Amino acid sequence: RDYVFATRDRHDEAYDRVRAVRDRRYKLIRHYEPQRPYLPWNRYRNRHPVTQELWRRSAAGTLQGAEQLLFDWPRPPEELYDTHVDPFEMVNLADDPGFGRIRSRLQGALDEWMGKVGDLGEMAETEMVNNWYPNGVQPTTAVPLITVYDASHPGLISGVPAPPLRSPALAQLQCGTQGASIAYTLDHGDDDDTGDGEETRWRLYTEPIRLPVGRVYVRARAIRIGYRESEPLTVRLEVSG
Repeated sequence: RDYVFATRDRHDEAYDRVRAVRDRRYKLIRHYEPQRPYLPWNRYRNRHPVTQELWRRSAAGTLQGAEQLLFDWPRPPEELYDTHVDPFEMVNLADDPGFGRIRSRLQGALDEWMGKVGDLGEMAETEMVNNWYPNGVQPTTAVPLITVYDASHPGLISGVPAPPLRSPALAQLQCGTQGASIAYTLDHGDDDDTGDGEETRWRLYTEPIRLPVGRVYVRARAIRIGYRESEPLTVRLEVSG
């Protein structure tokens, strides 16, 4: 490939939209909010003793050279570095006329890539969330479906109740919500057992379940990130030897 691209929109709870592109030698960094400092407020980072010492020295005016660059503010709208001669990116070449063609080429590559991938950085998070959750209602993951397989039932029956099965038998789980993950548990408990006890062992569904002989309860839930968890599926299966 000719270019590598990078993006950033947050430092945890702090906003900071930055885009970058580089080829094998030159790197362009674009700050969409140059009025923000290099080190925005960040609860996690500010607990670190090194960060606290840097802030103390910056306030005292005793930082010099590269260390002080962290506290320079405002930032330039763009930064350009020659990583072959300046691997630590200390000398900004963005305003050097001798590097104008390189800067323009990298700007064009970055703009083209952002258009190609549909960069959503200009959209406010509140607007983005409203697109995900129309009218503020969080969608719910669909309830998993179960399909059983044995010599007499080659995956043609889906749902509840399930027919009597004969070993060897398999159960397949699926979910109508694209991108959802499914967790399941098997036990020989009572019908009223919800499978939520401390001893319940939930497994991530990755392949068809080989069913043991006897009465077994398959319980399953599905979840997609950003969605509510599905209602549980509970199926009683009878498997003869």
